[in-house]
Amino acid sequence: MRKANILLVDDDEIYLYLTERLLDGISENLAVNSFTDGEKALDYIKNCANEQTEMPGVILLDVNMPFLDGWGFLKEFRELKPKINDKVHIYLVTSSERERDKERAKEFKELTGYVVKPVSEDNLVEILTEVYENQW
Repeated sequence: MRKANILLVDDDEIYLYLTERLLDGISENLAVNSFTDGEKALDYIKNCANEQTEMPGVILLDVNMPFLDGWGFLKEFRELKPKINDKVHIYLVTSSERERDKERAKEFKELTGYVVKPVSEDNLVEILTEVYENQW
């Protein structure tokens, strides 16, 4: 069985560590990559597109990060999307419950969902089930 490819993008290394551990506990059929800023994650996505390697099926994207924040990542991703053949589900993961941010998120058709931190194991299972339909 092929592993589901998950990408975590968040500048909080503790969040990344904990989320990776949660994902490891959910299934052995997940390949998890993580980056601490949107710029490095975008480089990874560009490399996947250029090399025609498997794109992440799920991206958990933080909003507030250095160098390139989540909003900037989404704008850049929008430009890359024509070069991407695989379906990529992007979930904005943020501590913000502000209505302004939720409204801004609706401007991005590239987004699959909006998740408020802290992310629980149940949240992750729900996302993975929604995207992979129990195939992971």
